[in-house]
Amino acid sequence: MSEPSAPAERGAASFADLGAVVYPANVPAGLADELPGLYGSLFCTEPWFRIFDDVEATGACILEQPRHLLLFWRAGDTIEVLNKAFPMAAADAARACRALFRALPGARRIHLEVMFPPADLPLPKRVLYSAEDMVIDLPATVDEYYASLGKRTRKNVRNFENRLRREHPDTTTSVSVVGERAREVVDQFLDWHLMRAEQRGIVSGYVSKPRQAAQTTALVREGAEALITTIDGRPAALEFLFYVGPDANLYAGSFDDRYSDLNLGFLSTYWAVGETIRRGARRCHLLWGTDYYKTLLGARPQKATRLSVFRSHPARLHSFTEAREVAWRNLRWRRQRDYWRARHAAGRVVRSFTARDGAGPE
Repeated sequence: MSEPSAPAERGAASFADLGAVVYPANVPAGLADELPGLYGSLFCTEPWFRIFDDVEATGACILEQPRHLLLFWRAGDTIEVLNKAFPMAAADAARACRALFRALPGARRIHLEVMFPPADLPLPKRVLYSAEDMVIDLPATVDEYYASLGKRTRKNVRNFENRLRREHPDTTTSVSVVGERAREVVDQFLDWHLMRAEQRGIVSGYVSKPRQAAQTTALVREGAEALITTIDGRPAALEFLFYVGPDANLYAGSFDDRYSDLNLGFLSTYWAVGETIRRGARRCHLLWGTDYYKTLLGARPQKATRLSVFRSHPARLHSFTEAREVAWRNLRWRRQRDYWRARHAAGRVVRSFTARDGAGPE
């Protein structure tokens, strides 16, 4: 095992056998500026760490061949890696964890999000939770993108757009940097979003997490563009877009429920993807939730799993509190999953009877 080339308390600790350098107690100026170009993930940027994680990185781990940059902060015996939803091979994640444990001998575990199967990481670990980012690999032109969609989806896009033009010929879309208008634009988004959530019997995250509205406003102010659809001279739909390095991230969107029969939400998202193609983005991240319609638009799930990685097997065995929390979270998730499966199944039955009653003679 190599030793640090500098004292672990202040300067960089270098590990030649791992191709790694760790800054245990500081982040060199300008280092975080590399994150967008390396990963293209909104959840792997300094504004996200500051606004949503509500922390400032206290250290950094740098890998070479390939280049990786992990920012972290330390809470007691736990190293919290701030990077999220970013691609990294299992072998590189193992190198980074070993380097962090060497540089910070008092740490017993690392919280790290990975996008490979957890079993591929050859270190003691525990799965905490997972989520799926829905990602579209973008072609060079909007025409190519349209041609890549399923036949039925292409037909629906044509029909939806044609009907919208017939009924509202003055419909326009425009893109602008939000900036200081963030509060006004986010408030409009929330009005639509919360009304639709209430109508569908869903408790929005903006209700269960009161700080989320202020956090979204702060994030949007720092770098969002808004694609705004206007009908009859009034805003009718909007999508928040963030360009991070080579990728686009469609963070959130909603629309005026008065236009739900025109499928305006689906069209607005489709137009937003087209806008990211015109801007030259490599991929478009549609993030989590509402997987069905995102799949229709060409998105595929990329699973991210949050892990606890332990210095040793005894360290894992002694993390009783975390193990209990994970077990309770998994039980609650299974209950929610079963509830929604039952609800969707009941909805399918109702829709089948409704369609049968209104089908008419064959």
